[in-house]
Amino acid sequence: MNTLINKAQDMADHEGDFTTCVPHLSLFRRDSPTPSPMPVIYQPSIYMVLQGSKAAYLGKERYLYDPMHYLVSCVPLPLEGQILQASPDTPYLAARISLDTQMINELLVEMPLEPKPQPLSEHTSNALGSANRGIYVSAIHTDIQNTFSRLLDCAQSKEKAHVLGQLALKELIYHVLNDEHGALLRSFACQDRQQYQIANVLQYINRHYALNMDIPSLASKANMSESSFYHHFKAATNTTPIQYIKTVRLHAAKRKMLFEQYNATAAAYEVGYTSTSQFSREYRRLFSVPPAQDARILTKV
Repeated sequence: MNTLINKAQDMADHEGDFTTCVPHLSLFRRDSPTPSPMPVIYQPSIYMVLQGSKAAYLGKERYLYDPMHYLVSCVPLPLEGQILQASPDTPYLAARISLDTQMINELLVEMPLEPKPQPLSEHTSNALGSANRGIYVSAIHTDIQNTFSRLLDCAQSKEKAHVLGQLALKELIYHVLNDEHGALLRSFACQDRQQYQIANVLQYINRHYALNMDIPSLASKANMSESSFYHHFKAATNTTPIQYIKTVRLHAAKRKMLFEQYNATAAAYEVGYTSTSQFSREYRRLFSVPPAQDARILTKV
């Protein structure tokens, strides 16, 4: 593990977020823990911690990952994240490998029949029925660690990244698909599964959050009855479709204030709200501050 830490620190030598020359691979460094859980949308990715630890909260469910465990988000999920261990001398170091659906499907065609799902690790605290969640934590085994080490080697050289990066990525995802909970990731990637239809709807919401959406239209997109859609949606996300849409819109509004210099009112309308007072109430409930305050702070950054 020390070798992995040294490789990551060479590329993440100060606090911040870092893209690499390997597509889909990003690195993160933080020099202090997060005081409290912060709302964030986890994109479909493999999240690996090299040093320190982090917790992700989906409602009352807690997913803890550290150098011995990695986290997989199979679908876009609004969570609360909290870095638990970090300091200037021993910073939090982590990597995100965004999931490439095409690569997963290519691997599934070549792979044998999927293994039976294993019981969720005791390392993860799960509510009843969480086996169909679009998120899980799994122990890191030697094959994954060795492949990830080669992936970091590729990230340190543009030539290696271009020639070998995709091969290392494919090998890593192969091991994850074959790991103890890999059947969960497979279920969200297989086109004949209900989880796959839910994953498509979640991607649609994240791309078109400003449009008017209701359960009948979303259920139709998933080719499900309304009751079946509602059940499978909540099983995957631990939230209702309407609440999920609200959360995605609020995160989008915050991004617009941060990166596009929108004021609070403009951001509200841009993400699909028709009532600024409703937007303000829901924004404050999620982020613990009124949007106008965030807009003033963010536009000065």
